[in-house]
Parts: sequence; C-alpha cells; structure tokens
Amino acid sequence: MNGPDSNQAPEPALFNPTGRWWGSVCFGILFSIPFGWLLSYAAALPFFIGMFFFVLFGLIIGAAVFRVASKNAPYPSTPLVVGTTLIVLLIWSFTIVKESRDFPLEAAKHIADQTRDIGDQSIEEFRADVVVQVKQFLRTQYAPGGTIGYVRWVLTDGLLQANDFDAVQRTVSAPQIRLWWAVRVTLSIALLAFGIGSQTLTLKNPIKPTKKLAL
Repeated sequence: MNGPDSNQAPEPALFNPTGRWWGSVCFGILFSIPFGWLLSYAAALPFFIGMFFFVLFGLIIGAAVFRVASKNAPYPSTPLVVGTTLIVLLIWSFTIVKESRDFPLEAAKHIADQTRDIGDQSIEEFRADVVVQVKQFLRTQYAPGGTIGYVRWVLTDGLLQANDFDAVQRTVSAPQIRLWWAVRVTLSIALLAFGIGSQTLTLKNPIKPTKKLAL
C-alpha cells in the first residue's frame, strides 16, 4: 500500500549541473589569452596606471564567461569560486611569465641605446649578445633563472649594474623593483579577481529572464 506522500513530485534541485560552467571556464581561459598578452605590457606602465586595465579586462572576461554560463544558472558556490580562481591565476601567471621572457630583450635594447662603442658587431648582434648575457646572469646569480630567477632578482635587487657583466656600462632598472613590484603584483591579481569575480560569482543566483518590450 502506498504512503500518503507517494504521489508527490520530487522537489526540484537547488542548483543546476555544472558541466556548462566548466565549459565556460575553458572558454574564458582561451578568450583571455590576448588580454593576458596586453596586460603584460600594461603592468609595467609607470605610476601603476596599468592597474586600471586589470579591472577593465577582468570585467570583459568575466562578462564573456557569464554570458556563456548564464543559461544554466544557478550554480553551487564552490565550483564558481574554483573556476573563477583558475581563470584569474592563469591570466596572472601568463602576464608574469611574459614579462620575465621579454625582459632580456628589453634590457638589451636599453643597454644598446646607452652604449657608444659596440665594436665590430652590428646592433642586432650586440643586442643578441646582451640577451644571452642577461639570461646567463639571472641563471647564475638567481638560480634557476627564467621566470623564477627574474622574480627573485626583481624582488631583491632589480638592477643591472656595470660589474654584473661586460655589456652593462650604466645601471639598468626594471620598471618596478623590490617593494614596488610586490605591491604592483598584489594589486594586479586583486583587481583582476575583482573584475572577473564581480561577473562570474553572481551565477550562484537564478538569472531572471529579460522581458521584451512590445512594439
């Protein structure tokens, strides 16, 4: 014999499946690649002017992810936080890696502009030689070099001085060094997270359908 509640319909699930959300996260990562490339240049602008772009581009990326994922909202808070954090960290990491990869060439251009006598080398050969010397300097003095070596160098010193290697005749500095670089990096990730999260984290709530105006 059936119980008194046997004919009642099951209660609807509080949240929808998260498959579409994770698909939108993958879309957001791919969509953000050109923005990460631009942010690597914006970060080095003087007086922290570039921080504005971390908020602006974060809002654009977050809005794109929101648009893709909103059809199945609401989602549980945990996957929203994890997915948003993943997007933020990947974009931020991309900007740091690109900044560190570009630095040897930027330093070589700056040193070439300061050097009056480059011997029998062409300017391209001189710059290429300086790039090798900068990479070797970071590798030997701030092991293991590369991105990690660049971060260690810019946090503790941030200067290339005349006794560091042969090509340097005057002191060369990174755009921001030591505490200023740490502050800039902290602000950039916080503002980027704010821009993206202000859009994506609202997906924990149902999306009200937009009413079309009658003509």
